Amino acid sequence: RRKIEMCNPSVEPKAGSEDANRTTLEKFSDVVDASMSSFFGNLGESLAVRPCTYIGFAFLIVVGMGSGFAGFTSESRSEKLWIPQGTEAQDAQGVYNSNFEKPFRFDYIIGTPSSGGNMLDKANLQKFMTLHDSVEAASVEIEGETWNLNNLCFPLPGDGHPCFISSVLQFWDYDAATLAADTDVQATLKDTSKGSVEDLESFLSGFTVDGSSGDYSATGAKATYFLENRAEVIKGAFVDLPAETWEEKFLEIGETCVDGLSCYRFAERSFSDEFGGAIGGDIVLMNIGFLIIIMYLYLNLGKVGDRIGSRFALSMMSVLAIGLAIAASMGVSQLCGWPYTPVHSVLPFVLLGLGVDDSFVIMNSFVQTDPSADLKVRMKEAMSHAGVSITVTSLTDFVAFIISTSTSLPALASFCFYAATGILFLFLFQCIIFGAYVVIDARRQKARRMDCCCCFTVAENEAHDKARAEFEANPGRVSKFMKNSFGPWVVNKNVGILVTIASMGLLGAGVYGATQLKVESNQLDFVPDSSYIKSTFEMNDELFGGDGTPVSLVLEDFDYFAKQTELAGIAAALNGKAHLADTSNSVNFDSWYDQYVAYVGATPACYGACIGTDNLDNEGQFYTNLHKFLNTAGAKYNSSVVFNPDNYQDIKTSKISMKYSSEINDEASLQVEAMTQLRDEVAKLDVPAYAYTFEFLNWETFIIIEKEMIQNVTLCMAAVFVITLVLIAHPLTSFLVFFCVGCAIIEILGAMYYWGLVIDNVSVINLTLAVGLAVDYSAHVGHCFMLKDGNSRSERVISALADIGSAVLNGAISTFLAVVVLSGSQSYVFRVLFKQFFLTCLFGVMNGMVFLPVLLNWFGPRAYANASKGGHGGHGAEMVKVDNMDV
Repeated sequence: RRKIEMCNPSVEPKAGSEDANRTTLEKFSDVVDASMSSFFGNLGESLAVRPCTYIGFAFLIVVGMGSGFAGFTSESRSEKLWIPQGTEAQDAQGVYNSNFEKPFRFDYIIGTPSSGGNMLDKANLQKFMTLHDSVEAASVEIEGETWNLNNLCFPLPGDGHPCFISSVLQFWDYDAATLAADTDVQATLKDTSKGSVEDLESFLSGFTVDGSSGDYSATGAKATYFLENRAEVIKGAFVDLPAETWEEKFLEIGETCVDGLSCYRFAERSFSDEFGGAIGGDIVLMNIGFLIIIMYLYLNLGKVGDRIGSRFALSMMSVLAIGLAIAASMGVSQLCGWPYTPVHSVLPFVLLGLGVDDSFVIMNSFVQTDPSADLKVRMKEAMSHAGVSITVTSLTDFVAFIISTSTSLPALASFCFYAATGILFLFLFQCIIFGAYVVIDARRQKARRMDCCCCFTVAENEAHDKARAEFEANPGRVSKFMKNSFGPWVVNKNVGILVTIASMGLLGAGVYGATQLKVESNQLDFVPDSSYIKSTFEMNDELFGGDGTPVSLVLEDFDYFAKQTELAGIAAALNGKAHLADTSNSVNFDSWYDQYVAYVGATPACYGACIGTDNLDNEGQFYTNLHKFLNTAGAKYNSSVVFNPDNYQDIKTSKISMKYSSEINDEASLQVEAMTQLRDEVAKLDVPAYAYTFEFLNWETFIIIEKEMIQNVTLCMAAVFVITLVLIAHPLTSFLVFFCVGCAIIEILGAMYYWGLVIDNVSVINLTLAVGLAVDYSAHVGHCFMLKDGNSRSERVISALADIGSAVLNGAISTFLAVVVLSGSQSYVFRVLFKQFFLTCLFGVMNGMVFLPVLLNWFGPRAYANASKGGHGGHGAEMVKVDNMDV
């Protein structure tokens, strides 16, 4: 008989009295639904009796969880947030950091003639020197100590300055008087004792040599200042207060520039400044979003303008419950050892959207009860229905996020834990705070007390009282629309066919778009559009072809004297490999060994400082003169060669500085290829070595982030199916809910591609959130359908939409309104958040409220045994006649 019912659309499987004909699975569904309804019904009765006790209990929970703030920890270091644990890059970083000093901080200024012309004209060089003098004169005082370039810089005597600086001004020893007295700057530039042509090409843009006169010309010049890295980890962030404070002055100098030059500046602190500025500037937008939500709640929860029927205080209580849930989740997460990270700034938007949805579901159920019934009866009916519905969505979201904490990306794992606990507290507080205040609000209205000013009563007014009674007795405009217009339309047979075709078309487009998504990460995306960093980087790319990523070839412990032939052949072995810049150019391949060979090969050898004459053939002389080199002419390489402290002839490790070609900049696939190929090439060398750059940590993420996205979404979807199967307790309805959520996620992925979004750290987090939000739209409808009895599936679909449709739609609209103000954000994080939340609301509602009703109308199973006909209380909607129904 069951098979016939499912195949014949004219027959509606009956619920209720035909208990003997119900399958074992249906009986299990009935037990689950009855048990949960009974629990929440009892909770509703208890709330009606002791609302203040429950609110007080909630505050005690928040105070208890708030103890976690005593040891509040945060983390903002990228290698601790976005780097997969246990990777080859992390292992290499540990070895590298144990042997070598911290990398430099570097700041630079690019100068170009404002009116064009040759940057190497004496007048332009003098202007550039004036800029340098301003940098050198800049000083700051911190705790009574004065800091300037000379005590902040990485010391490297030579080139006319005690600091490590890369600039054309080295040809005049960074001295304005020397440059002013120079009568032939071209001759000075050609003096190879001051610097080579390769040096000039490294800090001059558009460098050319006139074919007839041999004079040099350039379109711009870059001065790079290398500072010692004194950064310490303070509260999860690298802090170098002297350097950061001085860099603020440095950036001001670059912004002011000098007459006749156009300047572009960058400092180590620039990115953190601009990121923080973008996020800080969006706090106003966030507050506007919260105000919009409050107003939307106010407009939809009660009768606007009526001193009694208004529910502004109830709206504020919903927002308070959400705020307390956020606070409690942060407290318990801190107690569990999960740090707070910058990405957690989007958490309020997530919980706000989910919390408001729960508020609408609870209030929607309450207003559908009989207004004349006792408050205990009303709350029992309302919570028995709403409690089960929000349990399905909340528990699904909770499990999905908890599962996602298994990710190998620490920031995502931390975020998911905060979100999971936030959803748990949100569910609890919506039930016992918002639910309790529904009781208090109902008592207030019955006592004719004013909203927000409950100390004042309102005199009776027959016209106003009648209008208020009609407002409370009648379903809202959305519910009427769902019952009288949308519901009959969506169950129409022809409409169902069109909806299915359109849905399959959207799904197909989504599948195609999802397969085209690429992994990308451009640091400039995180910079506000108006930031000076963008113009600086654009000019740097235009003038210097962009800076290739530096990478170190780290040579390990072996007999360096015996392996000189191998050391000399490394540049040739790596040339043209792994996207490296030309290794025959010392600017791109800076080897201490090659420079040492040039040092001992000078005339006279070692510039007269060599010990002995067999410098490279005698082991003792090799190491003795190497030490001399590293402390004199080769001082810049001193930190690149690490000796065994017990044996000055035993090199423990050393490094050679290389550069990648700028062609791989911002190209994730090329960066991954460059990293893996270089590792392969290094493994072929005849000396033990490994390649390392800090960027490898980020590039390792590119390898696994797509896999992480697929894994997290898959696990979340599995959680959706399992939890809905247990709580909705019918495999067919659970599958249909699961299918519609899956369609929404695939369509979101496809739309991401069409909208120009990529797979990166931000979008992966938002996609995990999208699963949680999309579940709500479908699960509420699926569960409500199971609660509705009727003569046909069509009646049940219409009844479910009339009952829950308003709450679901309001939840989606409120979520959208919470983030719509972020569409104009200067922050990449919030712009992507807006786009993905918009897509989630759009496709979540389309699949949950359009496609799912069509599927339920065709294939939906019979209702629970205790299902109601037309509504869940005595205040339900009467069914309307629908022509051309499918069933």
